[in-house]
Amino acid sequence: MNWKLVAALFLSWCIVALALIKGIQSSGKVVYFTATFPYVILAILLIRGITLPGSYDGLYYYLMPNWKRIYDVDVWRDAAVQVFYSFGIG
Repeated sequence: MNWKLVAALFLSWCIVALALIKGIQSSGKVVYFTATFPYVILAILLIRGITLPGSYDGLYYYLMPNWKRIYDVDVWRDAAVQVFYSFGIG
């Protein structure tokens, strides 16, 4: 067994138990945290990503695609492979 994972699982179950020990009254407070926390983390990651060097070039490449590549067969083959990999996980 990986003891770090065991400890993390035990800690997560303790947090769940502490959140639910008082019943349904305290779960509303937990929902406020768990509903907003991912957005806070995404905002932090967005700010961090924008401040990295070369981020402008990446955003420009993402928002202004090269339309001449749409006729390239390799692009469509890579897209199909990506779709099948995504379906494979599901």
